[in-house]
Amino acid sequence: MKNFLLIISLSLLNFLPCSRALAQWSSDPTVNLGVAVKPGDQVQPKVRPTPDGGCYISWFDNDPTGKPPFGYDVFLQRLDASGVAQWADGGIRLADLGMSSTQDYGLDVDLNGNAVLAFLDDRRPSGITVTAMKVRPTGEQLWGKFGREVGVGPAFKGNPKITATSDGSVVVGWIDGNNLMLQRLTRSGQRQWGASGITIAAPAGLTYSIADLHASREGSVIVSFVSAAGFTGPKHLLANKLDSSGALLWGPDHVVVFDGGSLQFGNFPEFVTDGAGGAVFGWYEVDPLQSRAQHILADGAEAFPHNGVPGSTDVSHFDVSPSVSYDKASGATYLFWNEQLPPPSTDQGVSGQKFNAAGAPQWGATGVVVTPFAAAAVLNVTSVFTAAGPLVVWSSEAAFAQDTITGAKLDASGAVICPPFAVSSILSSKSRLDLTISQTGVAFAAWSDGRNDGGDIYAQDIKPDCTLGQ
Repeated sequence: MKNFLLIISLSLLNFLPCSRALAQWSSDPTVNLGVAVKPGDQVQPKVRPTPDGGCYISWFDNDPTGKPPFGYDVFLQRLDASGVAQWADGGIRLADLGMSSTQDYGLDVDLNGNAVLAFLDDRRPSGITVTAMKVRPTGEQLWGKFGREVGVGPAFKGNPKITATSDGSVVVGWIDGNNLMLQRLTRSGQRQWGASGITIAAPAGLTYSIADLHASREGSVIVSFVSAAGFTGPKHLLANKLDSSGALLWGPDHVVVFDGGSLQFGNFPEFVTDGAGGAVFGWYEVDPLQSRAQHILADGAEAFPHNGVPGSTDVSHFDVSPSVSYDKASGATYLFWNEQLPPPSTDQGVSGQKFNAAGAPQWGATGVVVTPFAAAAVLNVTSVFTAAGPLVVWSSEAAFAQDTITGAKLDASGAVICPPFAVSSILSSKSRLDLTISQTGVAFAAWSDGRNDGGDIYAQDIKPDCTLGQ
């Protein structure tokens, strides 16, 4: 009888895909979870939580099996809460592109757990367009192989973003020449804001470049964008909120988040929503190199002083590349940044600051040290707010292609409750680190990793107690 049961068990195992049976979140920071480990470059991953406690991970894949054989194609994978891939190994190809380079793109999850994406698309005879796609948890492309074309025409197009609204629609935003364009699509993919969308036109002599886009309450969305006066002119951060009809709720002149100096060229700061109709922003200026935060309320009013509040008043250090998170319960804003000693030193570290609802710093004038200065470049500072306090994750590069990824968690007082711990300790090139928080309070990190070749996609879970794996 025992032999009979053993034969049945072994027979059943033969029908289980080995990768799905074995591949799950790793407890070993030298291993991590390989999401797309295959020939060619896999780059620019994004990770977003799903309603079942898992996540979607998207990326661009220079896959030699495509048609054309090379070109950065759009790929997607879904993981359950255990980190087990729900689709074929290496993900599913959503769009077989011929792009020889990449720009930013958008990924979000709608109310029904569908993934929605926006990206530049060169598959149509009309040239490069902006495409939106919706993908079921089963992998079915609900809007077809070619998705929905939302941005067309000869003007330059760039950095498409997408957000799933609270009423079941999606909104896509992108750069169109010197201006912003936005389009709203119904659940079935029908355009709602006219044939070509809504234009937010830049005044003469300026260009508008989209920075970030997120859904707010009652079907509205908040969009942020950089206003630039030429290549060498100052670059300011603006924002507006659009209701479901496309009306600009924060006025035709927009909300000025920052105009006190200039953003770094090529910097497009992300923001998070506050859950009450407003948004919280983090960015850094170039003179001095300081990281700042601002909270814009639901009506467009500034909760903090104009131009925001710096995380540290010590301008002898360079505070750059910040990440912001927000505690909806207390109204506290958290800002973490890469802190650098000025040349000739190459030492860098990670610091953070907490602001109360009015923007007053809570962790002293210079914030708290998360990890002290060391002779390694700090890259990709990311953060999310958890039930116990903010979690910050970053990568460090002691030498070329000798990167590691580290995390730490702080409480509301600024005490480090999870001292820096290894997320990925294998030495390899690492880039485009992305971080999200799941429905169950587990954080998911995803990045492009060169441990095998030019780049693969790896991911790691971080549980609330800062341990890894199952």
